[in-house]
Amino acid sequence: MRKPIVAMSQKNYNNKIIEEKKFLNNLLEELVQIDTKKLELAYFPSLGLIPIATEILKDTNINVGAQNISPILNGATTGEYSIETLKDYGGNFVEIGHAERRNVFFESSNIIHQKILLTFEEGLKPLVCIGESEYLPAFVRKNIFKNDLMELLKDVSEKYLTELTIAYEPIWAIGKIKAADSQYIFESHVVIREILTELYGIDIANSVRIIYGGSVNIETTKEIIVNENVDGVFVGRYGHDPKKLAEIINIVSNYK
Repeated sequence: MRKPIVAMSQKNYNNKIIEEKKFLNNLLEELVQIDTKKLELAYFPSLGLIPIATEILKDTNINVGAQNISPILNGATTGEYSIETLKDYGGNFVEIGHAERRNVFFESSNIIHQKILLTFEEGLKPLVCIGESEYLPAFVRKNIFKNDLMELLKDVSEKYLTELTIAYEPIWAIGKIKAADSQYIFESHVVIREILTELYGIDIANSVRIIYGGSVNIETTKEIIVNENVDGVFVGRYGHDPKKLAEIINIVSNYK
């Protein structure tokens, strides 16, 4: 059985220590009455606030992750964040391949691939983002996703893949008022699992979590979490309100 997951990224919206402490303490208060044992929770703070987040969350079941890492363990990658530092602070997730990293910072598939390999080799869990740039028929999406996954996961040992989480984020829906419609999301999740089956077989395909990201809110979560191929959600700006994030976590907990 795949353990459902709710992940949340602050991007670079919440960058001050006092604001981070307030957000996380408020979130923990909201979660007191919610049964989160059935879920995995992953929180991606602004990179500079990882020490604050790991300290506050160290005795909880909320995992902390980095929104980005250097593609090499250590060395001449000026300005990058090393996975060594993340591990020292107790983080255990890495977000890799987000559309902004690809389109704003021009990360190539090869760089993303290196980051995925390094994350697995260092014993952490990659949350890998994929998605199409415009509204497309399912068969076109399948070609895009398959080419992307073949490049990103090449040379990855199959023993690692059970720890993989794929965040399906249609680029055209990120940061918008409304998410993709539920049937479109369901189609994409089915297509991604079909690709994993073709590449790695049914057992591995059934072990990989596929979650939806892209303008996620309470209503979106209610509509899509009922589908067997949707294993959770990746929340962005809507999760900046601790009450709303806690409600999304509660919805996923109740449905899964």
